[in-house]
Amino acid sequence: MNDLPKGAVSQSAPIRHSDRLFALRISAAVTCGGLLVSVFITVVGILLTGQRDWLAALTLALLIPLLLLPPLCYPLFSRFSALRQENRSLRQLAREDHLTGLFNRPHLISMLERELSLSQRHDYTVSVLLVDIIDFTDIADDHGRHMGDRLLRVFSERIREKIRESDLFGRIDGAQFLLVLPHTDYADAQHMAQGLRSLAATIQLHANDTLVQFEIRVGVASTENTGRQLNQLLNEADYSLYQNRNEHRFGDEPGDELSTA
Repeated sequence: MNDLPKGAVSQSAPIRHSDRLFALRISAAVTCGGLLVSVFITVVGILLTGQRDWLAALTLALLIPLLLLPPLCYPLFSRFSALRQENRSLRQLAREDHLTGLFNRPHLISMLERELSLSQRHDYTVSVLLVDIIDFTDIADDHGRHMGDRLLRVFSERIREKIRESDLFGRIDGAQFLLVLPHTDYADAQHMAQGLRSLAATIQLHANDTLVQFEIRVGVASTENTGRQLNQLLNEADYSLYQNRNEHRFGDEPGDELSTA
């Protein structure tokens, strides 16, 4: 991850030790190539012109690349490597949440739009789960922000270990997450929601000898009920989450396991 704070933009990419090693290797390779070319051209010139002072010519052929190429190549390739690493970090920041490493909201919404377009073309169902950690603010207030951040990271990692590679999972706001399930109908998405609640119940964290446990609420929506419009699908998931807050729609069944179609 980039060392810059969120939202900051580097004015000049820092040159790291790895950048210097990269520049040394490339500079050495370019210098060796330059030496070979210089010597080859010099030898051909000596043979064609019959020059007698061939030793001085070969010496110059060796010295010129050695004196010119390393001072030019090393700083150039050091900066190139640093900029390449900086661009890679910026691309990563553009699509990942800085705390959990999951997709961030803009990238996840973009991926969901693409998935809905593909589902329209190939006629398959897409379901989404809107997941909210109950009383997360109270947990962070009682046990500190560090524990809140740890809870988010552990929760994210546990879910990421269980879902399919084709599923899309991201943090969209605070303690709220969005899970996109391609090729999954509404019934299977509900079963997944129950499995997520069971999984959350197994996560136990400790803060100053105090056991920290939590529960989640899940809102479910599927294209088989809402159609393939992005806003309509997300609004339905949000409405389902709102109902779940008031009615506790999904029962907590210890035997449930994560499963998708």
